[in-house]
Amino acid sequence: MIIVEQSLVTLSQEGRDVTMRRNWLDPFRSDLEVVFASAEQLVREYPEPLSGHALEQLRSVNPLLRDSGHSYIGYITPLWMQHSDKLPPEKAHQLSTACLIHMLYFLNQDDVMDEQPENATLKLSLGNLYYMDALQLYSVLFNPSSTFWVYFRQYVVDWAVSVTGEHSIDYFQQNPLLIAQKAAPLLIGATGALLLLNQSDRIIPVCSAINITLMTLQMTDDFTDTQQDAVHGNYNSYLSHISAALNHNYPVHPLSERIHDNVYNTQLMNSYVDIAYHYNRTLTSSNLGISHLEAFNSYLCSTLVQAVQDITQRKKRLLQGGFHHWISEQQLGF
Repeated sequence: MIIVEQSLVTLSQEGRDVTMRRNWLDPFRSDLEVVFASAEQLVREYPEPLSGHALEQLRSVNPLLRDSGHSYIGYITPLWMQHSDKLPPEKAHQLSTACLIHMLYFLNQDDVMDEQPENATLKLSLGNLYYMDALQLYSVLFNPSSTFWVYFRQYVVDWAVSVTGEHSIDYFQQNPLLIAQKAAPLLIGATGALLLLNQSDRIIPVCSAINITLMTLQMTDDFTDTQQDAVHGNYNSYLSHISAALNHNYPVHPLSERIHDNVYNTQLMNSYVDIAYHYNRTLTSSNLGISHLEAFNSYLCSTLVQAVQDITQRKKRLLQGGFHHWISEQQLGF
């Protein structure tokens, strides 16, 4: 049952990517071209074969070339604020480039921790070059006494605590917002932009709003990746939600057959969506004036609703019998 219905969630994911690109990426295409060109120039200076691998990785996450599957909210936030808050273009591009290079570092760290790949040595070595370049780029914008470095350290600490604890602590049940902590370094872009704008008083409310969006983004990804995370033992907020409803101690104990049987329980799917909408109401009522962020989070919530509706309809067709299901699948192109 999981395998059959998982393909439907993937279809919803593909539709989500198209809309995200049209509304939140394409309007900033010219800025992103500058940012990725700057990043490419940096990694070309790495010694071979590291330079070649860095260029390949950079191009693999470039949303202007392909749908990479990676979130670009961390490095596009300074570009959003260039347009909404009048952050000077040069500083926005420099900060966005630093955040992009920094993101590559964390992607490699996450790959090594989650997948334990054969090329772990390459990823870790390359990651250190990314980290050095990110620090150098940040240093151009922020002097050593800037509070930027205080926030920087806190976000890295939050990330470290989160990734080391998610195999033993059920963060989603403690507080759904805690699942955003492993993406805490993505707050650096917004924090840096606000400091460059001399608006440090906005850092806490703006980052709180971004945390809601990072939580919702993680919830949508977890819903899509439920089967994969169950197989690989990765922490998943939707599996946490099901486990709590069934009084299962997650993630300490292995998932039971009862958990797998309830993955597409309509009531549990709807209550999961309700959590996302609860926080969305908090975000949209905050009056922070971050229109891109508010619209983006509301859209993510709507994709969760659509995924649940699609699965519910497909379950109904399955219950109506094999031939009717086959006809429906042909009509819908499944």
